[in-house]
Amino acid sequence: MTQEQGTPRDELSSRDGSSRSAPSHPVPPHSASSGYDWGDRKVPGPFGAPAHFFDDLSGPGEGDGSGDSSDGDNDAPRRGLPAWAIVAIVAVQAVALVLSVGLVVGGIQRVLAPEPGPSADPSAAPTTAAPRTPPTTPTERPEKTPGTVTDAEGNEVGGGIGSFDRPATVGEHAVGWEVWTGGDLEVTALSVDFDGEIPDAGDVIQDGYRLVVVEYEARYRGGGQLAPAEELWLTGESDRTYFIDVAEGLLPDPMIQVAPLADGETARFHSAFLVPEAELDSFRLGVETYSGAILYLEVP
Repeated sequence: MTQEQGTPRDELSSRDGSSRSAPSHPVPPHSASSGYDWGDRKVPGPFGAPAHFFDDLSGPGEGDGSGDSSDGDNDAPRRGLPAWAIVAIVAVQAVALVLSVGLVVGGIQRVLAPEPGPSADPSAAPTTAAPRTPPTTPTERPEKTPGTVTDAEGNEVGGGIGSFDRPATVGEHAVGWEVWTGGDLEVTALSVDFDGEIPDAGDVIQDGYRLVVVEYEARYRGGGQLAPAEELWLTGESDRTYFIDVAEGLLPDPMIQVAPLADGETARFHSAFLVPEAELDSFRLGVETYSGAILYLEVP
């Protein structure tokens, strides 16, 4: 039987290479082989690769039993992962494990957590609760206690004398309060000068204003000592305006310079007020303590 062209090599030679017969057509030299030889047509291999059927690519000793090579000699050398890559893989796995454990523990705690109680409904609050008192500001003072007005003999005067509408009289009445030491502080307005003069006070007294200078006397009765400036607050007031004492820095003897008084001691000092001339008719003196209600004195 005649062998056809293009018969595969495994039909021309045995698997162990012991008997190999030449093909029916001569094989071109190895260097000239550039493709498949199918009769009159020659098809080159891809990218100049050698022909699969007719090129003998076996090395010396291969296929004919003459070579003595082992499997280890023919194997390509194996390359393992570098050390840093192994460390990185282990680290990533450790982080993933920690995160997984955290998620599992968090889920278990969320499942085992007790149910939150119902939120309080503001409309369900009792309507009989006592109203909250607004917080006191630093400038607020405690509730004022009323003072007393006495005449020249020391007798208490009633009838609402000492109020703004019924002020006491300068030089005739004295006003007093109980102070924090447990004693009593009594104040008398001795005189009022509507044309007070202060050296070099031209820039202070403006046109249309009067400098009203008042002389006071304070008496303390009680234990310990008490400085009048610690308790007294001297003011002036009209129907339209509230005036503060400006004697400090202008007069030589303001109240701030009075030393503490012991039981039965007295001291005199001056206060000053800048009052518009149009408000002199309704001007009154006001005297009060930290916890005592204000008492008014009418100027003559």
